[in-house]
Amino acid sequence: MLKKILAFLGLGNGIYNVAIDPRRKYVRHPGFRAEVIVGNRVYGVRDWSLGGVAFETGADARIQAGDKVQVTMKFHLPTNDTITIEQQARIVRAAKRGVAAAFAPLPPNTRRQFERVLDSLHAQSFLESQVA
Repeated sequence: MLKKILAFLGLGNGIYNVAIDPRRKYVRHPGFRAEVIVGNRVYGVRDWSLGGVAFETGADARIQAGDKVQVTMKFHLPTNDTITIEQQARIVRAAKRGVAAAFAPLPPNTRRQFERVLDSLHAQSFLESQVA
């Protein structure tokens, strides 16, 4: 019964308002309240997972598929905290208005930072469900 309740709330299986795609290794999470910095330019995040990030760019972005880049992700949490994560990535797709990057293998500390972001999002979702 508890599993059904947690699944209904989106908490039982680690999913929080996400798009599920069985072809993907990691669950994607929406990029609201997040930004990514590549080469001193700030971009809005479309979605992210433990495997990578997709973000919006302008037509003038000079990012190409195959580029290896350092990305800095900033998550602005509902608690007014900000978690900053730096990670190496490889650009796997670059279009006029968007880029997808795959992360290099995550060190344990970086994985824990992403888990802190997910914990905060799950906690916020739970609190919102109790108010409604």
